[in-house]
Amino acid sequence: MIAATIAGLWLPTALACVALTYVGAAVQATLGIGLGMLAAPVLALLDPSFVPVVVVISVLPLSIAVAVADRAHVQTAGIGMALLGRVPGVVVGAFLVARISDNLLSVGVAVVVLAGVAASITVRRFQPTSTALFGAGFASGITGTAVGIGGPPMALTYQHDDRARMRSSLSVFFGVGTILSIGALTLAGQIGRHELELTALVLPAVMLGWWTSRVLQHRVPTEAIRPIVLALCAFSAVALLVQTM
Repeated sequence: MIAATIAGLWLPTALACVALTYVGAAVQATLGIGLGMLAAPVLALLDPSFVPVVVVISVLPLSIAVAVADRAHVQTAGIGMALLGRVPGVVVGAFLVARISDNLLSVGVAVVVLAGVAASITVRRFQPTSTALFGAGFASGITGTAVGIGGPPMALTYQHDDRARMRSSLSVFFGVGTILSIGALTLAGQIGRHELELTALVLPAVMLGWWTSRVLQHRVPTEAIRPIVLALCAFSAVALLVQTM
């Protein structure tokens, strides 16, 4: 039996976390969202300390890398309004995460993921008006800070937009928004040594996932990836709910 541990995790578990984070990062760097939705439910099953802190911190370098690489496609109009909404959402999210149990947090992760899957398959078109973007930013601030999954509200607003524009614009939003969330989580006393050790474990996988997306981005159609990702997200969220209940 392998007794070695990494960041307090049994070695096979640690390797599984790294692999899952790698896949989630590659998906997010390709589609604009995915790291939180795909990885958070399973990571929460393996170690609740992954959520929200590790997922939130991991999104930051990924978002910066994608935003810089795709800066020519960034749609700055509207991002400011979404970030304005993110600020009060971050405050609410930090308040919630400081006061809820690990079990309730896991349920929150599963519910947000399932809601994101449902939103992603809706045929309704949401126009990125100032009001819609402020509301999406507010909701993203709450869920992104509380459970590490801020993608669905913003993705719902942009999901029928050009893929490159959606990916780059969301990356700018998440880059700035994640800094706000990290600050709020720090003030709420949620970032400790164990969370930082887990972050150090998965960060190399995050950047490898970004590099992989740059290599495969123009070779694999995003519409071929999307249904598989959504199915995996739904499955992992349901598994987390079953485990928690």
